[in-house]
Amino acid sequence: MEKLMRITKHAFVKIPFVVLCMLLVFIHTTLVSAQPKKPLSLEDFFASSKFAGNAFQGGQWAEKGPIITFVKPDGAGGTDLISFDLERDQQTVLVEGAKLHAEDVNRRIAIQNYAFSADRTRLLIYTDSAPVWRYPTKGFYYLYDFAAQKLAPISSREKGYQLFAKLSTNGKHVAFVRDRNLFAVELASMKETQLTFDGAEGTIINGTTDWVYEEEFGLRDGWAWSPDGRYLTFVQLDESKTSDFVMADLQGERPELKRFRFPRAGEANSEIRVGVIDIATGKPQYFATGNWHEDNEAHEYIPRMGWTPAINGKHYVWMLRMNREQNHVSLLHGDPANVQLKTIFDDKESTWVEPFDPFGGNPKLVYLEDGKHVLYQSERDGYNHLYLYKTEGGPAQQITRGAWEVTAFHGYDAKSKQFYFSANAEAPRETHLYRVAFDPNKSSRATAPVKITKERGTHNINWSKDWRYFIDTYSNRHTPAVTRLHKAEGALVKFLEDNAALMRTVAEHDFPQAEFITLPGADNNTLHAYLIKPTNFDPSRNYPLLMYTYGGPAAQNVTDSWDGFFGYFHAYLAQQHQVIVACVDNRGAAGYGKAFESAVHKNMGTVEARDQIAAAKYFGALPYVDEKRIGIWGWSYGGYNTLMAMTKYDGPQVFKLGIAIAPGGDWDMYDTIYTERYMSTPQKNAAGYKEASPLNFVAKLRDEQELLIVHGDQDDNVHFINTLHLLRELQKNKKRFQFMLYPGGNHSLQGTGNPFVFLHLFKTLTEFVQENL
Repeated sequence: MEKLMRITKHAFVKIPFVVLCMLLVFIHTTLVSAQPKKPLSLEDFFASSKFAGNAFQGGQWAEKGPIITFVKPDGAGGTDLISFDLERDQQTVLVEGAKLHAEDVNRRIAIQNYAFSADRTRLLIYTDSAPVWRYPTKGFYYLYDFAAQKLAPISSREKGYQLFAKLSTNGKHVAFVRDRNLFAVELASMKETQLTFDGAEGTIINGTTDWVYEEEFGLRDGWAWSPDGRYLTFVQLDESKTSDFVMADLQGERPELKRFRFPRAGEANSEIRVGVIDIATGKPQYFATGNWHEDNEAHEYIPRMGWTPAINGKHYVWMLRMNREQNHVSLLHGDPANVQLKTIFDDKESTWVEPFDPFGGNPKLVYLEDGKHVLYQSERDGYNHLYLYKTEGGPAQQITRGAWEVTAFHGYDAKSKQFYFSANAEAPRETHLYRVAFDPNKSSRATAPVKITKERGTHNINWSKDWRYFIDTYSNRHTPAVTRLHKAEGALVKFLEDNAALMRTVAEHDFPQAEFITLPGADNNTLHAYLIKPTNFDPSRNYPLLMYTYGGPAAQNVTDSWDGFFGYFHAYLAQQHQVIVACVDNRGAAGYGKAFESAVHKNMGTVEARDQIAAAKYFGALPYVDEKRIGIWGWSYGGYNTLMAMTKYDGPQVFKLGIAIAPGGDWDMYDTIYTERYMSTPQKNAAGYKEASPLNFVAKLRDEQELLIVHGDQDDNVHFINTLHLLRELQKNKKRFQFMLYPGGNHSLQGTGNPFVFLHLFKTLTEFVQENL
């Protein structure tokens, strides 16, 4: 649902005029507030761009200054590469789309992604991509020579798709993955050399990963050049023992079978090891990490790897190694010359550790440029905080501390001796930018964090490479995303996108606002929540209430941020159908500390359901809520949470209605990495798996309860077979329910070929709520 956004015309003016513009928006909003408000409609939200809003288009930072590069359409079917001085509002075309005529295909190619060579004389261009699982990670690469203004492919298209091509830092080679093997091209001669030969379908993968590593570890690109360009390191997986999963695509005249490896909980994973190749010899060597064909689950995963900066004049391969229970991680350094390993530190938990961000927005292991220190995020004191280790080993220095969580580490400015990070120290629902002063070579304790961002809400930060500027995109429940350029100390330079048009549109409509509250959970714990009431709310009335849930680990729903998807649906229900909408973060959710999240360990589907039920009882006791008309709905884990809350404990007496979209059924049908992180294996936790399956509780549904199940038949994440098993169990127990299938729909219901699939979905949900709540 990401989209290419544009910059508004008035985004690049002097600060006083920006203030004037915002004042004019305020005046317009004030005047609009006196006018009759327009009603909300699902067509405006999901079948038009009326509420789409704008976003700053982003780009790659240059080495110095507030300069970015980005790609934009050239109006003739191609793309231009632009250099943009944000502060001066100056744009320069670096590469014209007209210059990107590829002779091998006799047409102009479009830039989908790009990378500059270290000396910035060449541009590596990625184009004509196609998905490998769900991301477009295979395509074709070209080199553009700035001086000669010529474009050339790095290899013949006839040989097949290329993946993850990268230029060596010394400018001598480009390497890539093709057909599960690694290849290198010498740029001076354009001679192509195959580096690995054992890659084959169904067995060996070199330089990239399998479905479950991509989905749960966010690891797709599985190789990297050494900083001196002499070596490359890579992961190798053997999936020969991993079970197949087959999906049938029934959209054509004949069924099409899709087969891919999908290790279910308790089954064999792909074996993994890390190799290194001296580009001069082309011979792979492998580190003895203990993961490879050892039949020893003490060393099961390698979720991250890369190269260190120079440590005493030498670069090492670093890798994180985890056990199958995912409660013990080790940082290892490997010598590329002799493939010897050294353990730098270990991190252990009784539940699980997460030394990586599967979504890529928060690097949890970062080496400082001095080569002497490595920063690592850990929850060892009960909250996610920053720790600094020496690369030679030894105890850690804790940089941040407190009953709050670091949500993203941005980096360390060696010149000012400042660590920059985002955290929810202000409130669990807010995220702000902070800095702490700390000299790794002198300080024994960091200074107290200093908050840099000011506005209430959620701030997403992107720092320039020279640490002089940052881009802040912030929003809250009442304010769509606004993007601004700031200097390092926080001073505003200018607005890059003020989203004034969307703000005016919102102001012109009868838009309800969210109200944040806390309430008691099932075990006297405090739960954070929000309520959305109609703007004409009457406390003397009795309203139906619909709860929205996700509730799974590593996710937080109750945030002070603009919600331009589900939030629109909830606003519509509240305003046009007089349904109060509530959302509660149950135990298991992220953002509230390790103990709160770890409450689900080995017993998913228990505390989440109990907290949602407790919250529903709390809402039902409010004088303006009809306790007999409370419903719950969710998607993915939220669909699962809905089923558990409706069927377990006294949920059948509490919830009148439930909507479960793409819900899980039996956890032993889901993948190894995600499931076992929280539940261990079915062999070790059989009772926990039984208690966590809604199939074992659907018999408790009351005849008066209404249930709607929604799924796409091409869901490669929570497979449609989960829903088939659920339907069979409901029918076997003579339970009424409604079911909506989206042919071709994946986990997010995309892939149906219907541009209005979300309009159809939310109309379906609305009608179900209208008729039954």
